[in-house]
Amino acid sequence: MTDTLISQTLLEATALLASRPEGFALVDAEARFVYVNPAYVRLLKEVFNLTVEPGSRHQYVLPSNQRAWASDLYQQALSGKKFTVDFSRNCPEGGLCTFERSFSPVYQDGRLAGFSEMIRDVSVERRREAELRLAYDALEKQCVARTSSYQEYSAIMAQKIIEQQQAEEDLLESGERLSQILQGSSIPAFVIDENHILTHWNKACAVMTGLTAGEMVGTRNQWKAFYLSQRPVMADLVLDVAKESHVAKFYTGKYRRSSLIKGAYEAEDFFDFGHESKWLFFTAAPIRNLAGEIIGAIETLQDITDRKRMEAEVRQMNDVLEARVEERTNQLTRIYEQLLQAEKFSALGKLAASIAHEFGNPIIGIRNFLQGLRKYVKLEKSDAEMLDVAIGECARVKDLISTLQDFNRPTTGKVTSVDLHRIIEELLLLGKKKLSDKRIIVERHFAQDMPWIQVVADQIKQVLLNVIGNAEEAIPETGGTITITTEVSGDNVLIFIQDTGKGIRPKDMGSIFEPFFSTKPAVDGTGLGLSVSYGIVKRHGGDIMAKSVRGKGALFTITLPIDGVPGEEVSLPIFK
Repeated sequence: MTDTLISQTLLEATALLASRPEGFALVDAEARFVYVNPAYVRLLKEVFNLTVEPGSRHQYVLPSNQRAWASDLYQQALSGKKFTVDFSRNCPEGGLCTFERSFSPVYQDGRLAGFSEMIRDVSVERRREAELRLAYDALEKQCVARTSSYQEYSAIMAQKIIEQQQAEEDLLESGERLSQILQGSSIPAFVIDENHILTHWNKACAVMTGLTAGEMVGTRNQWKAFYLSQRPVMADLVLDVAKESHVAKFYTGKYRRSSLIKGAYEAEDFFDFGHESKWLFFTAAPIRNLAGEIIGAIETLQDITDRKRMEAEVRQMNDVLEARVEERTNQLTRIYEQLLQAEKFSALGKLAASIAHEFGNPIIGIRNFLQGLRKYVKLEKSDAEMLDVAIGECARVKDLISTLQDFNRPTTGKVTSVDLHRIIEELLLLGKKKLSDKRIIVERHFAQDMPWIQVVADQIKQVLLNVIGNAEEAIPETGGTITITTEVSGDNVLIFIQDTGKGIRPKDMGSIFEPFFSTKPAVDGTGLGLSVSYGIVKRHGGDIMAKSVRGKGALFTITLPIDGVPGEEVSLPIFK
């Protein structure tokens, strides 16, 4: 019978009714108690010395001499009537107490299923009414002639009584609506009264925390859902109108005042519920009566775990992106400086080629003149020797100019047969002055049976110039030695270029053939020399390797195949 009497909505409202000072009971059609709140039990015990519990018949909790009287009331209530009766009893603390009993029918699916009874102490109201009646009687004696005023006063009093009854009904209905709203909400929420006792703990809150409303409502254990030891939750602090310093003690760096509700707070924190862990955004706000007094607090919770996870991922991605941007910015800065330096070298190369061209014709003219002088003019022996030296120097200058022009001329990409030893000598001749100034001795250990090899001549010149140039730069100003050795090994020729310079650091050995890697200042190198050399050698079908002992110099070994395909083009690579 209980299931047919009490709807889900009324069950959800019991938490709210439990905290009310008025006695409230629900009785089914058989006059059995279905629900009684604590105030009802207390009133019957204190005033009537009666004990009541769900399931007992209403009239049988009374003494036998009162059951017939009570039965009449129940018959009226079960007939669908709504009425109120007063009764008086001696108060426990002395004096006379007046109580009002209000009966209202309860319907289920359009059928009368029972009635509700509310008992409330109206002693103060009745005394005031008595006082009003006395005042009214005195007024009536003074204003007998004013019948209309008396009628108006009576109407006002009647209206006030009606309004009071309507307010009580509205209060009960509001409580039911509050329970329905909370229970139907997908947002976890709970409510505490002015004594910090839980009155509502909705289904969403039960699902999140793993604690049911049956375990929580009527207790002060709201902390158990969130913390391992007893401490106030945000709703407790709001209810106590705690100072902000006290709020900060429990939520340092995690809270802020609400911008919408006075006295409310918002916070974010991480909680472990045992079955799962979550990040929660929670708000706590005070509940006020019509007089503005705080009579409770409500706290709502929102799961923001996914948002926090996304924020962490975004921060991580942002850190990676910033690191990449910084790395790329530094790389572009280096590339710009290196390309700027390369542009300078290119401009210097063009200038050198132009100067070589301008010097070429005068040198040839001087050489021809000296050769004619030797042929047609009879000179003494010492003068003739000086003339031969001058003619020889002209030839050397012409060779230098020719070598410089060849080096600065764009590559043809054509594979031809070349004398490797002659290429090496031309390059050494080109750098003779600089090597001499740095007191560098060049030792040659050339193979006697060195064959001509099939390569792109100007590209191989570039490789040898880069490696010899690096060896020269590694040797200190105090001087040193560069040893160039050639060997024939099967179908390949080997070129060993060893210096007595400072050597290569072990940590740099794996990067020396990478583009733009350089241990020199930006103004002294582009970091492309060895990378381009590596690419050229690989495209020729050969190999280039380096060994070094720090402080004892470096050894570069270049391997090139002897035979190539005449006429084959070998493109000049930029990177390896």
